[in-house]
Amino acid sequence: MPNIKILPETLTNKIAAGEVVQRPSSVVKELIENSIDAGATEINVIIKNGGRSLIQVVDNGSGMDKDDLLLAFERYATSKIYTEKDLYNIKTLGFRGEALASIASVSMVEAISGIKGEEEAHRLEVVGGTFKKIEPCPNIGGTSISVKNLFFNVPARRKFLKSAEVEFRHIIGIFRKFTLSFPELMFTLVHNEREIYILHAENLLDRIGNLFSKDYVDNLIEVNDGNEVFSITGYIGNLNLLRNRRGEQFWFVNGRYIVNRTLNNAVLGAYSPLISGEEYPFYCLKLSIEPFQVDVNVHPSKMEIKFKDEYNIYNQIKNILAKYVNKLREKLPGFDYIPITDFYKKEKEMGKILTNGIKKESDRQGSFLEAIRKSTPDWKERARKFSEVIRREEEQPGEVGIPVFQFAKRYIITQTKSGIIIIDQHVAHERILYEEAYNSIKEKNWKSQQLLFPQVVELTYEDYSILLEILPYLEKIGFKLRDFGKNAVIVEAVPAGMRWGIESTIIKEIIDGYLENKKDEPSATKNVIASYSCKAAIKSGDKLTEEEMITLVNKLFMTNNPYFCPHGRPIIVNLTIDEIDKRFGRK
Repeated sequence: MPNIKILPETLTNKIAAGEVVQRPSSVVKELIENSIDAGATEINVIIKNGGRSLIQVVDNGSGMDKDDLLLAFERYATSKIYTEKDLYNIKTLGFRGEALASIASVSMVEAISGIKGEEEAHRLEVVGGTFKKIEPCPNIGGTSISVKNLFFNVPARRKFLKSAEVEFRHIIGIFRKFTLSFPELMFTLVHNEREIYILHAENLLDRIGNLFSKDYVDNLIEVNDGNEVFSITGYIGNLNLLRNRRGEQFWFVNGRYIVNRTLNNAVLGAYSPLISGEEYPFYCLKLSIEPFQVDVNVHPSKMEIKFKDEYNIYNQIKNILAKYVNKLREKLPGFDYIPITDFYKKEKEMGKILTNGIKKESDRQGSFLEAIRKSTPDWKERARKFSEVIRREEEQPGEVGIPVFQFAKRYIITQTKSGIIIIDQHVAHERILYEEAYNSIKEKNWKSQQLLFPQVVELTYEDYSILLEILPYLEKIGFKLRDFGKNAVIVEAVPAGMRWGIESTIIKEIIDGYLENKKDEPSATKNVIASYSCKAAIKSGDKLTEEEMITLVNKLFMTNNPYFCPHGRPIIVNLTIDEIDKRFGRK
């Protein structure tokens, strides 16, 4: 008997399913692609239990007759390509013909479809890749495909699915990409009989506002440009839409959402003078290019592509977007317009200025000093004892108060008897907030400061679901939030000591920080505290008054560990007189 054997079709289908169907969101992607390729103008997505129990996509597309419906669930059966030449001229979203067969091999499928205008349609059942029956039924005017009990016959795969909420977040991510790529189509999304989105046909700007929040519309710049090779349209966000994590960056090539390092780096290259390496701008950009210039057949998910000339595409897109990013610069305080010819010459200089705080200054609406005063009743007494705190026994009797200076809007410098100390203002405040929050939870004595004008914070569905996950921990450190309708909350109070006026920004940054730190900090409580203390702390670039600097240093030295931030970064650098003398060649 030979050692090499041809695998049975049931097994090869499951192997193929492993490539195409990674989780419920993969099924949603494949079904929506088929609906769009069928010319649908209305697409309804119905989900139960995060896609574990049911994934149903109903459309008003062209539909299929009985023969096509049967063939649709055969492997490599497709109406979208016929010859090898067609592979290099793909104009549809789907083309391989393996998706429905793969899905059906690991689930229970019911498909209903009929040709438009005809009275009769057909209903097909496939269970675990095995055909069960096909029968006539009333025509629904399109196609409905229901996928039930995903991975019911592959328990190992089903075991690795996440919670229903996490899987649904992935579905939201896929759904959002299609709705942005095709704003002219109507989409609805229902989860556990709750309507999540009802998106009518509209333009891209309105679609962005309805998917994210109306605030986005006022913070976008329209892009409409191109050359003889391609055209590029869409929107890029200003600095108010920066996030500390990826997730709001969208590239579409010929209508298909894609992941491509070349395109992403081109955008970040254009933004580089304005942002740090840990900030990510919002963008939703569409590239139209001749199909033969790209290869979409490089990955089973069809979300990765290769360009014929990657280097040229990168440079051209970066240069085009740099012109639009320049419009952001014109609106920044303290900046004059920089001609595009001088754009890259001044990147380092402009980046340095921005790092020093111009970018963040407009966000700083609340007073750090006032916040400290509210949380520290004996503030004046502590401020007077500032010199005693940092000098302690070294303080000379009768010596006047110690001067403090802010350097580069990020460091506080003051002297001691033995030399000078340099304090990083951001990590110093981060340490203060961390210990205050940690102690308030430990002692169940969390303090809040009521907002005079409660703030409404609009969130995406994903951010809202994360907020619900961490809400108990936020309340323990002093936040008071209440529901305000669809994916929105009202902030009524914040932890004592936190700046006010930027509640929306802080909430979103805490969510970003929580997700970013989740792998390294399994304790949800400590993760939320660390995220809060980092994001709510004064920033590098915030200008501080002398009183604010004195208060900050005073409170720092009252913490248990004034020398390191919660992430292990140093807070204080001490330069002794001996060290300084050596630098000047003194013995």
